[in-house]
Amino acid sequence: MKTKAALSIILLAVAILPAVASADSTQTAATLTGQIEYRFVGHEQQLDDDGRLLVWEATISGDIAGTMKWWFEQPPPVAEQSFDGGRVSFYAARWELWSGDTLVLAGSSAGKTVFADGEDGIWDGHGVVTRASDRFSALVGHAIYETGPVIVGTDPPVTFSGTGLFSIY
Repeated sequence: MKTKAALSIILLAVAILPAVASADSTQTAATLTGQIEYRFVGHEQQLDDDGRLLVWEATISGDIAGTMKWWFEQPPPVAEQSFDGGRVSFYAARWELWSGDTLVLAGSSAGKTVFADGEDGIWDGHGVVTRASDRFSALVGHAIYETGPVIVGTDPPVTFSGTGLFSIY
């Protein structure tokens, strides 16, 4: 029930934020927001040239469209922490937004996912745009926010997935 409420809030936020640009437009707005549909891929053990593990892949739609990847630093910046009633997993990552074979935007982010015992999680992260294609170069240095529920599924972590929000502001 908690996950449905969180998802409803995220979807409402996406619906009421104004559409300010698209990946196909020739203008770049000061903010871009998209809905992301993500799935866990960390079990595939794909590493980048810097030894980061590809943990999440997503499609993004809204002000900008494409595919996203999150490459997590290993080990995480803070070890997983348990508390009465749950646990918190932390991450530091490089995120990438691709349009076909073209890297459109990239940056760094860090955050956490909080899981109450026996429940789905809530993911929350912040970061910055560090690289952009010419069309989006004005966004370098802008902050990002990423969030959404992490649905556990039947075979965690392989079945982790969710629908959330990615925003550059």
